[in-house]
Amino acid sequence: MTVSPNLPNLPQFSDSSAPLTRTDDERGVATLTLNRPERCNALSFETLRRLLAELRQIAVDDSTRLVVLRGAGKHFCAGLDLDEATNGAPIPLETLQADALDLDDFRVPVAEITQTAEKSNPAQLLASKTDFRDASPFDLAAQPLAPPFEADFPPTLPRFQVAPRLVLELLRQIRLTPKPVVAAVRGAACGGGAGLVSACDFVVADSTFRAVFTETKRGLSPSLLFPFLRRKLPLAALQEFVLTAAPFAASRAADVGLVQTLVEPGDFAATVAAAVDRFLANEPRSLATAKRLFNAALLPTDAEIRAGWLEHCRSWASSAGREGIAAFLVKRPPRWSR
Repeated sequence: MTVSPNLPNLPQFSDSSAPLTRTDDERGVATLTLNRPERCNALSFETLRRLLAELRQIAVDDSTRLVVLRGAGKHFCAGLDLDEATNGAPIPLETLQADALDLDDFRVPVAEITQTAEKSNPAQLLASKTDFRDASPFDLAAQPLAPPFEADFPPTLPRFQVAPRLVLELLRQIRLTPKPVVAAVRGAACGGGAGLVSACDFVVADSTFRAVFTETKRGLSPSLLFPFLRRKLPLAALQEFVLTAAPFAASRAADVGLVQTLVEPGDFAATVAAAVDRFLANEPRSLATAKRLFNAALLPTDAEIRAGWLEHCRSWASSAGREGIAAFLVKRPPRWSR
């Protein structure tokens, strides 16, 4: 197996207690399972980095022909683990370098975002009457990029800044992986979890599946996923899903093209297996060429991805974002809810 020199040679994750597990069969099918069922498979930092590493290795491994992405337990993925992203320890730079992320991207907003976030103590925010009329988050993305001064770059970065970037890297890597990625989904897919579904090449869902884009309910900008979603879903449907932040059922997901095959739970495993067989009947290099052609329409530009990430980070540091996340973590309505 050929492994990119920019990535650590990570072992295959077969430990049943690991946040991500991988199994391979003799046909070259790699099954990646989000394995935090007690948290509805919420995306922790470790889950994100492991999944990204696996997909990057699979992309250059000729023995792997197809990826199946699934979730352990009743649900596919609850999205980003907000509890960890807000309360976990900062991420050391060495970890980011090992994951082969572009550190220059992190240099641009770090000072402004962290200073904005430090101005308000979350406890004080909860005790105060907050005015949510913040400056437009588009302002940050529109600013000229500052030069990367090493002296201004801290040795660690907050998780709320790193974790969304890893979500974007995952979506991008799914599109760039020259092998079909089949999502086998049931139960809930929320926020970034629904974003993962949208990036896959083919989606099989059972009738328990439901999706929701939760950002506007949390006071966050939907800009993180938007560059990918607008290329995959009809604009009118996407506008409804984002502006209402309301869950939509499997049948609606199939109607708008998020799901390609919808079946009853009893037929789910057999239908996934049949979809895998159809892909394996095709020539690998022709499939890789086809994915590259579709990426001209489905893959956002680097500039769009970066601007969306910057805007999303700004919204985390805004008063509305901090209020929305705090309300979610303590299971109460946010202040703006009527």
